[in-house]
Amino acid sequence: MRVAVALGKEEGRVYPGPFGHAPRYAIYEVGEDGSLRLLEVRENPHAREHGEEKHAKMRALLQDVVLKVGARFGHGGSQGAFPVAGRLEVGPVSLEEALALLKARRNSA
Repeated sequence: MRVAVALGKEEGRVYPGPFGHAPRYAIYEVGEDGSLRLLEVRENPHAREHGEEKHAKMRALLQDVVLKVGARFGHGGSQGAFPVAGRLEVGPVSLEEALALLKARRNSA
């Protein structure tokens, strides 16, 4: 399973704003044993865009990712581009804390 973690400009931190506005994403492969392997850091060329067209662009950008991890999702009454079941809201934490929450979620499932 692939996971995208929204990264902020500050090294080692989850982007504090809405998931779709993150400047980049750390893409991880989650192994059967729960191990995490960083595959790439993917730039978000749509970070500053707004509106419904952005939702389709974000789904295309992260089409290979099953779970999205971010500080928060949606804004202004919008639920955002991704289904609730496919995301994990962790708050504006460190990347290390976000990955620990991801592992804890996986172990409790």
